[in-house]
Amino acid sequence: MAPQKLARLDRRAAELGRDRSVHVRALIEEDIKAAPKPHKHVFASEHLVGCISTGIKVGDNATVRKVVRQRLLARYAKNR
Repeated sequence: MAPQKLARLDRRAAELGRDRSVHVRALIEEDIKAAPKPHKHVFASEHLVGCISTGIKVGDNATVRKVVRQRLLARYAKNR
């Protein structure tokens, strides 16, 4: 790290009454607390909606996955 940056870091830590390592740890802790929580997994293929003809007019992700899985298993069993 550049000496100028270390000097700025030391000055800021001194202003807050901390030493460098305590100040850096506090910054890391703040950053971790501010990080967004991970979202629950969402069906990643929603951008492909309508790309697969399922023979059903309306279906949720679970139904579409079930139909596609059945087709893949049927194809796999045929080629065994």
